[in-house]
Amino acid sequence: MGTPSCGRTRSRRTTTWPMCSTTTTCRSRRRGRRSVRSRAASLMSFERRSRSLLSTRPAIFMALLAGIAARGAGADLLLVDRGEPRSVIVTADAPSPSARKAAGVLQEYIEKISGARLRVTTESASTAPGRVLVGHTAAARKLNVEIPSGFTTKLNEEGFVIRTVGQDLILAGNEDWRYRGTEIAVNKFLESLGCRWYFAGDYGEVVPTLRRIRVRPVDRTERPSFRLRNIWYSGWMTCTEEEHARFVKWCDLNNMSGMPRRLPYDGSVKKLVPDASLLESHPHIFALDKQGNRVPDMLCMTEPDAVKIAVRTITDYFREHPDAVTFAFAPPDGHPMCHGERCLAAVPGFGGKGYGDPSLSDLWFRFANKVATKVRKEFPDRWILTNGYANRVRLPEGIGSFSPNLGIQSAVIAACTLHRIGDPACWQRRSYRKLIDRWTEQLDWVFIYDYDPGKGLDGLPFPTLHCIRHDLPYLHRRGVWGFWTEGNNGWMITHLNHYVRARLMWNVNEDVGQIVRDYCEKFYGRAADDIERYMWKLEHAVERSRVHTTWGRLTPWKHILTSDVIEALDGAIADAERRNLEADARRRVDVLSRVHRHMKTYLDMVTALDDGAFRQASDLAARMLEMRDELARIDPSLIPHTGPPYREFRSTTEWHRDVYQGLADRAGGKNGELIAMLPRRWQFKPDAKDVGVLDRWYLPGRGEPWERIDVTTYWEAQGHQDAEGFGTWGKAWYRTRFQLSADAADRPLTLTLGAVYNRGLWVWVNGVLVAHHPEKHDVRTPLDIDVTRHLNPGRVNTVAILVNTPPPGRNPRGGLHRRVFVWSPRSSSGLR
Repeated sequence: MGTPSCGRTRSRRTTTWPMCSTTTTCRSRRRGRRSVRSRAASLMSFERRSRSLLSTRPAIFMALLAGIAARGAGADLLLVDRGEPRSVIVTADAPSPSARKAAGVLQEYIEKISGARLRVTTESASTAPGRVLVGHTAAARKLNVEIPSGFTTKLNEEGFVIRTVGQDLILAGNEDWRYRGTEIAVNKFLESLGCRWYFAGDYGEVVPTLRRIRVRPVDRTERPSFRLRNIWYSGWMTCTEEEHARFVKWCDLNNMSGMPRRLPYDGSVKKLVPDASLLESHPHIFALDKQGNRVPDMLCMTEPDAVKIAVRTITDYFREHPDAVTFAFAPPDGHPMCHGERCLAAVPGFGGKGYGDPSLSDLWFRFANKVATKVRKEFPDRWILTNGYANRVRLPEGIGSFSPNLGIQSAVIAACTLHRIGDPACWQRRSYRKLIDRWTEQLDWVFIYDYDPGKGLDGLPFPTLHCIRHDLPYLHRRGVWGFWTEGNNGWMITHLNHYVRARLMWNVNEDVGQIVRDYCEKFYGRAADDIERYMWKLEHAVERSRVHTTWGRLTPWKHILTSDVIEALDGAIADAERRNLEADARRRVDVLSRVHRHMKTYLDMVTALDDGAFRQASDLAARMLEMRDELARIDPSLIPHTGPPYREFRSTTEWHRDVYQGLADRAGGKNGELIAMLPRRWQFKPDAKDVGVLDRWYLPGRGEPWERIDVTTYWEAQGHQDAEGFGTWGKAWYRTRFQLSADAADRPLTLTLGAVYNRGLWVWVNGVLVAHHPEKHDVRTPLDIDVTRHLNPGRVNTVAILVNTPPPGRNPRGGLHRRVFVWSPRSSSGLR
């Protein structure tokens, strides 16, 4: 855990802090700037009107003059002076829970800032001027302050006002439904004083030290850009209850919104049939699996009784919960399907692009639309929500129009996360844009389920500010309601992503460059320029890369974090470390330096793997885990370990360690002895016409000409993609020759392919087909082939591999992506 003092920014000379706004609703900005000529004209006009009014209606003139003088006097409100309280926090006599919470937060942070603890009281106990009125109060109403309020199922009434009237400061907002307007007003006020909550917990908090807090006249009203603003911790990284509580507080301070009780999470379709006995009494409403068995977690989407029961469940729920806004349901995770005859006949068969093979969209959304249509007859203002995820990402082609009360959570997991929406060189992000454009044309309620970090669980930074600064404004223009973002407890993985997301979810027009600059200055002090340079170098490296990845997939970081990028990053960190920094800034630079070394260790691991130094690669993965332990002594949420249930999941650091240890055990470890490490560069030739087998390309000299390719990276990352990012797909060949020592005679020999992206592969040794997997071999684990009878010790041998790959979709296209080697197993060896 961090020390209690972490996060405090010291600026003792500052004695006042003006209340300022970044929005156009500030009174000062509404007035704008006038030219000298226009000001002179205005003054002359005012003088003429004043003389006329004074001569005709002197009483009215004097009253107006008094009002202008009172308003113009606008004396500053002094909250704290020399560390002593000069104001009180006032709530209504019976404040809402939200207002009570907001008053507590204001009291807490004013004390952190100044050392002064402002008293919290009710308005009946404090009527003198000089108050901070928090929430909806009678005093604010008497001052004619219009505070956002009200609630409809459009969920667009949230907002707040920050206003000084005389010697009172009003911090209030909409508290109806689950709106947090008053809490957000307090957050925004504290931000104006210099508070920041970049990361969860003390480490990420910046609180200025001010002996005097003076509030200048302000009139600020804001409403959010997005109605739904949510980030949640998934369980992929370890997270204690204390760490989760810190994250909840971070969400509150960064203006996340209340969410409807019913959201379409995986498997929520079961809520449509809450009576478990229906599986016995009405089995026909449940889906059939491939074996013809009824499954309890999915419905038969063409069964009329399934629609009737679903409608009855939903309408009963709305009657019992008159304040409910939504009812939501979604199929179980994965690619669910009903294999009943009617359901299969209703599936058009569209597939590909990672959107389901086949897509369930027509069948599922027809079912959801029928349910929504019937529910709307009784509850026209309630929403029926479902999700567009996995095999339901596509829009249905067989539905004319949707019921107006149907909404969708669009969760396109099969889309590159390295590039912005619509990137011309990334077909996945262009396809994503087409999907969102169509959904927002056809449905009113569309919100986004996305992933940050949206990559594998390798623990490396995920620089995506370049996407956020582009994508959120685009989604706002499309009328998207908001976000339910799947995050992780790993603040030095996402770095500033969540904070910038939070800022833009509230105000999509904020300048991301300015947010980053503010962070660098407040968090790193004199090292601000160096860290800002570091952050944007990482961002630009990812943005300009021509490799692609999606959530949970292996990312080819060596093609993104190239040597020139690392050299520039090294220089920025070194410059920051040379600065004469205050203690907090130095500690934060040290953390970022450790994160940088952790990233470089990953790249060293990949280099060792590519060199065939498997034991070294495994040891470096283990070293990364040790580095995370060292970071955890500063703050456990910086780069935590993978959650225990998921440590064997592809792409985790633990998985890297164990897979590479398994290769090391084969190649000179407990399981075997290395006989030959085959070359890193092989001959390569696409076979779009599928003639390679007929022409025997597996033999030396056949199929000329060939190109050369590195077998440690799949072919798409080596330039085999077009200008739109579509990778080469279908069949392609690898071929190489190598000298096998005569010492290998009379020994068992195994050929191991480190890993192959494929949907089928065939292996020839010296012209003989020795292995075939016409469907698919696991794309991330080694393939061992007994070649004892086919290799020729003491001679040059030929190995040829034919790989088949699917059309462009979520995964990398294909080919070898780890070294190939020959080894001799020890007796009774157990392979990993």
